[in-house]
Amino acid sequence: MHRRGLRQGDPLSPMLFIIVMDVLCRLIEKASREELLQPLARRALQHRISLYADDVVIFLQPSASDIRITLDILDLFGAASGLKTNVQKSSVHPIQCLDEDREILLNHLPCPISEFPCRYLGLPLSPHKLTRAQVQPIIDRIADRLPSWKADLLSRAGRCILVQFVLTSMLVYLLLALDLPAQALKAIDKIRRGFLWRGRKDVRGGHCLIAWPKVTRPYYLGGLGISHLQFLGWSVRLRWLWLQKTEPNKPWSFFPIKAPYQVQAFFSAAVVTVVGNGKNSLFWSDRWLADQSLEQLLPHLFRAVTARGRKRTVYAALENRSWVTDIKGALTVDVILEYLQLWDLLQGFELQPEIEDSHIWQFSTSGNFSTKSAYEAFSIGSIQFNSWEKIWKSWAPSKCRFFLWTVVHKKCWTADRLARKGLNHPAACPLCDQAGETIDHLLVSCVFSRQVWFTVLQGLGLQALALQVVDLSFEDWWTNVSNRVTGQVQKGLDSIIILGAWSIWKHRNSCVFDGVTPNLPSVVATIQEEMHQWSVAGAQGVSHLLALAAPAS
Repeated sequence: MHRRGLRQGDPLSPMLFIIVMDVLCRLIEKASREELLQPLARRALQHRISLYADDVVIFLQPSASDIRITLDILDLFGAASGLKTNVQKSSVHPIQCLDEDREILLNHLPCPISEFPCRYLGLPLSPHKLTRAQVQPIIDRIADRLPSWKADLLSRAGRCILVQFVLTSMLVYLLLALDLPAQALKAIDKIRRGFLWRGRKDVRGGHCLIAWPKVTRPYYLGGLGISHLQFLGWSVRLRWLWLQKTEPNKPWSFFPIKAPYQVQAFFSAAVVTVVGNGKNSLFWSDRWLADQSLEQLLPHLFRAVTARGRKRTVYAALENRSWVTDIKGALTVDVILEYLQLWDLLQGFELQPEIEDSHIWQFSTSGNFSTKSAYEAFSIGSIQFNSWEKIWKSWAPSKCRFFLWTVVHKKCWTADRLARKGLNHPAACPLCDQAGETIDHLLVSCVFSRQVWFTVLQGLGLQALALQVVDLSFEDWWTNVSNRVTGQVQKGLDSIIILGAWSIWKHRNSCVFDGVTPNLPSVVATIQEEMHQWSVAGAQGVSHLLALAAPAS
């Protein structure tokens, strides 16, 4: 192996590469430890170099000596390993450098000086918040995916899958590291919304059947399960707060993590601390003594605490009662009362030096953080969508379930909605011609539809579940009859109701747009034929109903 080398793709190759690149990291660290390189800041930084594959970032002071030593280290490493640095293809990004510092960089480095944001590991990095112009390439890259998809050949259900698992997935890696501007998220949402409803990036409000905030809810809250970008970004970045809290030994843990106030407040409410030695728990900010943090429980006392005292750990605050000396503000009556309350709370509390502090994430059964649990927690308190299981857990083609989702939300383009928008509409129900058309009338109250449901259910031996005179709401009738059966019969019935509603809607559209005359036998025959096809395709509940209805041989 040492003569021929490794083939490309050999599983040993990445490990050998890591071993070799670790040498460069050790050389930089040794130069820093021997004070050959100037310190980057007053606070000692643990790492001067970031390595990922063949991408290397080195942080230096803009001094001639530091630049010369670093170039010598790179030359030495290249001569020993064969991995030589192409300085001409490298770039320098000044961080808060003065004009004279830039002169030094120009005189001692043969590579160009570039401005932020810089692209590293596929991310536009900048010490400042990215502007809309700087994130425009991200928006353009998402929009460029649309022309390659034949949107006109896809149903809305098919487009929904592409929106969630392609367009949204393209952003997960970016949202993990970047806080994209609100305008950028709005522009991306416009692309996702346009492709879902119309198959292109531009769409008007009239093309959208249901408001986008409702679409981006989970299934059980009445949405399509498409991720809400702001909640998704907050959820994935909460991971850094969790790791900073639970694994303080990570090299980056001492850096302040910029997070919106809402995210910080949510994290504080979501994490409960069990204090052991008190060295990894904040005295004022963490929830360790009561159901809420001392900051929230004792707001007047907290305002009287010094900025340094607010950052004390439980261990440091309790040692020699340092928390008392941190109180420097005006001693009002409220402050004194809360001081006495805290004194009582601390009576009898003892640290356990041999036990580490532990932190519990409240929104998961395991107590450990997960992005999924964080994302779902942002919807706590929302009203549950009653029909979500019947729609999304029943066996049926995606386009049929998508249609039933719009039915339950009453957002189909029936005559009543067309009239409210001032559009041309049928004067009466196209199937019965006896009453005004609404989605509930079309699927439940219409005489034609009632005959369809009775005939289909009678053929399956379920005529007792057919529509009654009192049934005026499709959702209520579906819920009622579904709750009257169990097991495979219930699963099959839910699939049949989805199929029946879809078939009635298609026949209604044929009557409106193609001038077809309502034909009861044709609709029933279509439903029965589709039932057998669904059974063959894997609808076990439908297969069970067909087997029960089959005459004994």
